[in-house]
Amino acid sequence: MAIKYIFDKSIEELKHEELVEFTSERAIDNKKDVLAYMKKFPECAFTSSPVKDLFTDAIVYDADNARTDGVYQWYESEIYHFEKYNLKLNEDFIQHVLNRS
Repeated sequence: MAIKYIFDKSIEELKHEELVEFTSERAIDNKKDVLAYMKKFPECAFTSSPVKDLFTDAIVYDADNARTDGVYQWYESEIYHFEKYNLKLNEDFIQHVLNRS
């Protein structure tokens, strides 16, 4: 089975005007559960690319490493932007997490 991704685009490819479209001022109802799920898996692929806050351009983590639960794969940058800016994740990933919790 091919690995699925939790977000339709590479977060680094987002243009500034797209940030508003792909983030929200309002958190999803189960944000705490989804975030805990995303953080509980160990890093599985390592990069030398830092995680940069797309709104401030500040480097927030040294490496944008990947994590996976065996079905989906996500990156530290997606965790960061989901936690801080409510990055809109794919609904099928959210349902996957809630079904496993």
